[in-house]
Amino acid sequence: MTDSDPSAGISKAVYGLLAVGSLAEDGSKDVMTANWGSQISFEPRLYAIAVQSDSHTAANIKSTGVFSINFMPGGTHDLALKFAAHSTSGEGRLEGVEFATHETGAPILKAAVGWIECRVLDSNQPGDHTVFFGEVIDGGEGPAEGDPTTLAAIDLSYAG
Repeated sequence: MTDSDPSAGISKAVYGLLAVGSLAEDGSKDVMTANWGSQISFEPRLYAIAVQSDSHTAANIKSTGVFSINFMPGGTHDLALKFAAHSTSGEGRLEGVEFATHETGAPILKAAVGWIECRVLDSNQPGDHTVFFGEVIDGGEGPAEGDPTTLAAIDLSYAG
């Protein structure tokens, strides 16, 4: 074992830029920037995300059992920062942001190049984040055009 800082190595991991949409029991909507997400099964089609356990988004997902994933394009640095802000959550965070809703009611951003909606099948909290396992029930391309971007491409990192 060395005395090196593992954060330096972790910071080189490739993370996609995701905007996780959630729905509260009262119908209010929220979006947060995330980077820990991946398809984990073909049959059934499952997508897993990790969300900080004490976040507004985690509470929403636990209470309603649904979430959306918005895959963000390049040039969305300011939007990513807006959704990462700890000072706002709920409807205020979506102020001025165009979105639609589909089957789950979780927000689908007009700025996304692709999106999916999931119903939670299970969750686990192995550390300070909760991993939600969601069955993909809907999804599509757009409404924005372009290729999905990474956290590094918009000059952000999440090395912990």
